[in-house]
Amino acid sequence: MEALRLIRTARHALVEARHVSDVLAEARQAALLTEAVGARLAESEDDELTGPGQQLSEAGAHAAVCLDRSIAKGSLVSGARAARLTELGDPAATLGALEELLQEVGETLVVLACGAETESLYWTCIDGVDAVSECKDVAARLRQAVGGGAGREPTALGGAEPERAVGAPPLLVVRLGPPGGDEPTAQERAPDYRAPGVAGASEVSVPAG
Repeated sequence: MEALRLIRTARHALVEARHVSDVLAEARQAALLTEAVGARLAESEDDELTGPGQQLSEAGAHAAVCLDRSIAKGSLVSGARAARLTELGDPAATLGALEELLQEVGETLVVLACGAETESLYWTCIDGVDAVSECKDVAARLRQAVGGGAGREPTALGGAEPERAVGAPPLLVVRLGPPGGDEPTAQERAPDYRAPGVAGASEVSVPAG
């Protein structure tokens, strides 16, 4: 199946997810799809795409691991959607759509983190935001490399901000903290895999309204 069709399916499934476990599972599916798209680009005959493509694949794999921690048994975790990828299609269009999917995944994880009732879920979401941020950053660089546009401003979720419609609500900065306690020290937290210049997960921009 063509990448753009799979990405559209993933965006729809993310919107339709109603339970925490389903949302996390769909976020992980998006990460696995990112890994698959990156792997396809890494196999390209274009030397400028092979290295960044491998980086995107590795970033997607890391994000999938981060999001696998709290997925309930029986959820969609096999990576079946990514396994259906047979055709990359236009690389610039595919990477642009992938950026939008990753942006939506990051925003959804922020919402989950804001309402998390356990520290385990909170940190799964925050680590997921960081990992998705890295995916989006690499996807943005790849899109520019294939001539898919440049000059967009970087966002707190990494990469470049997808073009917003005129009159779209502004972004709000949401400061996050774990439920029922202070943020852990640097020694207590897992290693930070964010790309340089990406805002911290405790301060994330999401659309207002």
